Amino acid sequence: MIRTLALATALGAAAPAFAQPPPLPAPVTTTIRNLDATSSGQPIVMPSGPLRVTLSETVIPPHGKLPAHQHPYPRYVYVAAGRLRVTNLVTGQVQELKAGDITADPVGQWHEAEALGDDSVRLFALDQAPPGAATSIRREP
Repeated sequence: MIRTLALATALGAAAPAFAQPPPLPAPVTTTIRNLDATSSGQPIVMPSGPLRVTLSETVIPPHGKLPAHQHPYPRYVYVAAGRLRVTNLVTGQVQELKAGDITADPVGQWHEAEALGDDSVRLFALDQAPPGAATSIRREP
């Protein structure tokens, strides 16, 4: 037993030291854009009371359109792919967005969108509304 202990101690002392891995780089957060107003200039105001946050994806085929619609609550849209023209039917403002752009849709204003070019448009939208409330309302023809 003493020999076993002595052998283990000797082997432990003779074992090479393992190099420690280099430390991982620290996380970096970069603000890409701040939004204080919707695309039509309205201040962004949160509804009072409980909220449900919904993330949705919309794919618009090449040359496809989103019909006239409005949002009763704040909606933030990130363009992940493609190019998009958004026309505000109330103000007449036209906005062209491309992959990497983010915008806040107008609240309570009719607007429509169409894909530009031969590529599909992929959008991610984040809505904040009272639980059970509609986040998008299509205009009747």
